[in-house]
Amino acid sequence: MLMKIAKRATMASLALTLLTSCASSQKTVTQFWPAPPDMPRIQFLKKVTNSEDVVGKKSVSLIDVGQNENKPVPLIKPYGIAVRKGTLYIADTVQSQVVIYNLPAKTATVLSGNKGPGQLKKPINLALDQDGFLYVADTGRKQVLKYGPDGAFLTTIGEEKMKPVAVAVDDLYLYILDGANGVVNLYDRLTLSRVRSFGNEGDERGRLFNPLGLGLDGKGGVYISNLDGRLVHFDRDGHPLRMFGRLGTGLSEFNRPRAIAFDKEGIMYVADAASQNVRLLNENFQLLMSFGEPGTPASLNVPAGIAVTDEDLPYYQQFAAPDFILERVIFAVSQFGESKIGVYGLGKKKGVDYDAILNERLEQIRKREEAITKETAAKEQKEKEKAAGKGEAPQPAQGPKQ
Repeated sequence: MLMKIAKRATMASLALTLLTSCASSQKTVTQFWPAPPDMPRIQFLKKVTNSEDVVGKKSVSLIDVGQNENKPVPLIKPYGIAVRKGTLYIADTVQSQVVIYNLPAKTATVLSGNKGPGQLKKPINLALDQDGFLYVADTGRKQVLKYGPDGAFLTTIGEEKMKPVAVAVDDLYLYILDGANGVVNLYDRLTLSRVRSFGNEGDERGRLFNPLGLGLDGKGGVYISNLDGRLVHFDRDGHPLRMFGRLGTGLSEFNRPRAIAFDKEGIMYVADAASQNVRLLNENFQLLMSFGEPGTPASLNVPAGIAVTDEDLPYYQQFAAPDFILERVIFAVSQFGESKIGVYGLGKKKGVDYDAILNERLEQIRKREEAITKETAAKEQKEKEKAAGKGEAPQPAQGPKQ
């Protein structure tokens, strides 16, 4: 008996050492985007690797050391993410599971209805409606599965030979992005009866090409990301309105755009898996900034999912710099690497007039462009005068020599 107690005491000591080393190794890195001298707008707040980063590590005792109880639930290969009332819903394609975290409440669980007829095969994306119903796009089952606010399985939605790669929902419709047929299928949110499809007709502006991501702007706009680097904007009736982007690494280009999300201010967030960053664009598709690029501890690793919220800001404020005031929280999913969910805060430094700084920068740019224009015009005029000087002026006619 004494030998067992001594052995457990040794294990407890070792475990405490490991926990201490883990705690020191997980110290949050302070990182802002954009880089100086620009004023910071986004700060990395924390990472989530598994449920221990949500509920915390339990204190080690002689009783539970060496036991398998309360084993943390890992995130192996997360993809899609959604947030509602402080709760994160993450689709894990390898575990065939929806993991449910609430960081402020420090709770972690899995989808209770993931069994029997509601068993998931390869959940890839998900969405929640205003009543708390959960819709999961499952490419393994080739269906979208609906679960109640209590997590209980309710029904399936989908067409034969469909490949649901993304799903979104608003007050009227359920939107299912069919990657196999390159269309968006609309269903009545309440009756789940099919209403219409769009995305495979007309010219390039209205035709999808290997669609990957789906986002709603809250104003009736439907945005689709495509494998060829394009973002296509439709209205809810399926009319193509605008197109932006192409394949590449430039300011107006995407390598492999995936998830699309919007905040309440209308800012669009696009996760680019190949560029390994998230880009922020305004309603005119103008690039505002990006974050998460490789090379830092706060970087993303093949990002796929993105979610934005302005709820629970006081909780997340504790992870921000003291003089950086949060306005929104961004959750970005990495498919690989240790950090599966990067938590970032969009905000501003306290006491700094960002509008005044922006106007000053714009005025500096205007003056610089004006100076460049004048300098260019002066050079062109000088070149004209030089060219005119080299030309032969007309000579008076000369008579025969005497």
